[in-house]
Amino acid sequence: MKRIQTKVRIMCLAVIPFVVIHTLTNMYLLKFFGQGSYETTFVLNQRIYNKKSDSSSRQLQNNHDKYSRNDNSIKMSQLDNLKKGLNERSENKYKVSPEDKLIRTVNDDALVMMKDKSVDRMVEKLKMANDYFFFPNYFWNISLHDLTRRLGVNARRQAKTLPKYARMKHSSGKVPAWKLFHRNIRRFSLYDPDDPNMYTMLNEMTTLPMIEAVDNIYGTQLKLTVRFSNEGRAVIKFMRYPRQIEADENRYIFDDLERHVAEIAAFQLDNILGFYRVPPTIGRLVNITSELEPIMPKSVRVTLFKSPAGNLCFYGECDYYCDSAHAFCGHPDMIEISVQSYLPSTNIADRRDWYQPWCRSYSLSHKAYWEKHEDLCDSIRNEYPYNNGKLLLDIIDAHTFDFLTGNKDRHSFETFIDFGNFTFPILFDNGRGFGRQTYDAMSILAPLRQCCLIRKSTLLKYVKLYVGPERLSVLMEKALEADPLAPVLIKPHLNALDRRLLKILQAVAECIEKYPVNKVVVSDRF
Repeated sequence: MKRIQTKVRIMCLAVIPFVVIHTLTNMYLLKFFGQGSYETTFVLNQRIYNKKSDSSSRQLQNNHDKYSRNDNSIKMSQLDNLKKGLNERSENKYKVSPEDKLIRTVNDDALVMMKDKSVDRMVEKLKMANDYFFFPNYFWNISLHDLTRRLGVNARRQAKTLPKYARMKHSSGKVPAWKLFHRNIRRFSLYDPDDPNMYTMLNEMTTLPMIEAVDNIYGTQLKLTVRFSNEGRAVIKFMRYPRQIEADENRYIFDDLERHVAEIAAFQLDNILGFYRVPPTIGRLVNITSELEPIMPKSVRVTLFKSPAGNLCFYGECDYYCDSAHAFCGHPDMIEISVQSYLPSTNIADRRDWYQPWCRSYSLSHKAYWEKHEDLCDSIRNEYPYNNGKLLLDIIDAHTFDFLTGNKDRHSFETFIDFGNFTFPILFDNGRGFGRQTYDAMSILAPLRQCCLIRKSTLLKYVKLYVGPERLSVLMEKALEADPLAPVLIKPHLNALDRRLLKILQAVAECIEKYPVNKVVVSDRF
């Protein structure tokens, strides 16, 4: 018995201190090395996507409504205040604080961090290029709105208008806004952002009665051309599904369904960025029974039916997705539509359709040349008409624009024949944009990456949004607030604009690392 007691005492004296020391050591190690554990947990519970390819993204379970990380944390209330105060800074407003730069994707409402080392290096390199004078002296103390008005203003406003409109005699009666808008189309821009006629026309497109509708033969999915009581015309597209539903990641681009809100958002984005190439577009809520059915073409009227839920639906006639399984349905007979202003008729302003060098193959098994090789630009930049010093830069502009919207369907573009080849491409048909929130189609940036060229004015605008304090997502949200169908885009799509803008700048930064600034950035009048 005494031997047993002696052994127990020895074990207690030896084991207990060991256990205590081991426990304390583990606690210290966990505290020291576990500082990033919250962030790791957060990342694993968020949406992820392949940043360097077009591979599909996936939604992982997100059950973290709160995210905290020591002294770097930002509460949601702080984020809200940050959004509200972006345009209300005083003298130091163009100094971007750590809070402005920080990303905390706590949930879908979080801001994206506009901070990247390679982009910072590029900005500093551009600042130091004294012989190049990249940044105008007014750049740092001006809003994006004012910057876009200054860049290329003389070229735009002094450019000639469509010849047939210029030769027309002004009628003594009141000229409708849509006709005045058409008369102001110029060689380098589809519209003037400060033209009051454009905003009058947009208002009329949401309020005037529609008196006629005909099938629109262009495109693959159902759309109608309508005529208003003032003889103005527009192209309308219908709401197919709610904004929260993402495009199926397993669909090829030619199988993707169009979104009416993408047309509305594309116009506002074009206006914000100062390209002025997307036809003015606005939303409208209409009654299928009283407004649409009386003017529907027969091909659409005969497809009207009541759904099991009691909603009035139709599907019309088109090349794809015109069947009862892909019908447009009202609630019960009210439906949202996008209304896009019509271009001048071809007998007044005929247009030319151009081949788009970076067009996709639209094939299940074959890829286009540029999708397999990186040297397409070596030949394209020396070929007619892309060797005129403008059109290739316009194509690159268009692809950065499409990358922001997520539109992979830019298979061709049109220009007005009267303006020749030294003019702008009209960027209509944007319905396949804003389909995916967490997926960035890097292949859209192929022209930028392969040519390593970008227009100076375009880069100035993108850099301006990078250095802040204005964010593209916030500017878009404010621009879309006035639309009759607001909110046009949900928060994740707005925040994706900031994320994609950063990736455009990263691509430019990579080019500037390889080549001199004046070989990458091209100065012109725009």
